[in-house]
Amino acid sequence: MTVDEVTRLLPARFGTVRSVEAIQVGLSGAGVHGVSTDTGDYVLRIVPVVDHDVWARELVVRRLTSDAGIAPPLEWVDEARGVTLTQRIGGQGFTAALAAPADRMRALGSLARTLGKLHSLPGVGLVPADPIAFARETWRVQRERPGFPTWAAPAWAHLDHAERLLADDARRVPSHNDLNPANVLWDGERVWLVDWEQSGLTHPYYDMAALSTFLMVDDGVGLQLLTAQEGAPLSAPQAEAFVALRRVAMVFYGTIFLSLAADLESIVPGAIDDVPSMAELYAMLGTGALSLRTPEGQAVFGAAMLKRAVVGG
Repeated sequence: MTVDEVTRLLPARFGTVRSVEAIQVGLSGAGVHGVSTDTGDYVLRIVPVVDHDVWARELVVRRLTSDAGIAPPLEWVDEARGVTLTQRIGGQGFTAALAAPADRMRALGSLARTLGKLHSLPGVGLVPADPIAFARETWRVQRERPGFPTWAAPAWAHLDHAERLLADDARRVPSHNDLNPANVLWDGERVWLVDWEQSGLTHPYYDMAALSTFLMVDDGVGLQLLTAQEGAPLSAPQAEAFVALRRVAMVFYGTIFLSLAADLESIVPGAIDDVPSMAELYAMLGTGALSLRTPEGQAVFGAAMLKRAVVGG
């Protein structure tokens, strides 16, 4: 968008628009722009409103988390056009904070406290969101595609296992449900959570299960993070449920990333030993050998995530 386009869009109370820059973020399809005006720096987000009920539910959680200081302050909403304006959070980013010894523990501690706060919010206006059901559906669709890896078949059992473990645990709390590092901001003092399209009422362990999977920590470290989030020691059944939800996240994100690539046959290796580990894949992303903006990068990422679900870790 141009300065003139944003000027026509925003209310006059934000003053003169000084600059506009496109922000490259996730894969949701939203248009995201950094906007600087007389009154401050903001993030302008424009969502294609395909389903107005879904958009209305997203606004409920956006307002709830903004008011609670979990998401960046929401400054303005145009409900009809799917536009929001939030304060822009500065800082070096969450991933960079984790790589800095002086910031790592503070950032992880802030994350645990923020998730605990999120999960304690009232759930009025939110709908259930079942990551196991989502993972099943994406798997069913993707397994019919030519090139879907047969070596991934054992990962399906993780979904049945998690479902059995959670059958008698009815806890459902306000959750983010897409907690990858790109959706966590670090301002140097605390974390903020962004991109709430998948939010809903979910088991309180799933957010940390998903994020700890992306962070490439093992089950033991993931359990330490969950203990910090919960503020109390975990029982053996609780720990087992968390580990099972980590496997659900691997299956879900593995199949989601496969779905982004139009062709699997020419990209996804037919043998599991030929698939890079997640550590190897992150190294390739870091050097630019792969990009998550390309079909090849998306398919290889999905395959690596499914490999991790099969072999564990």
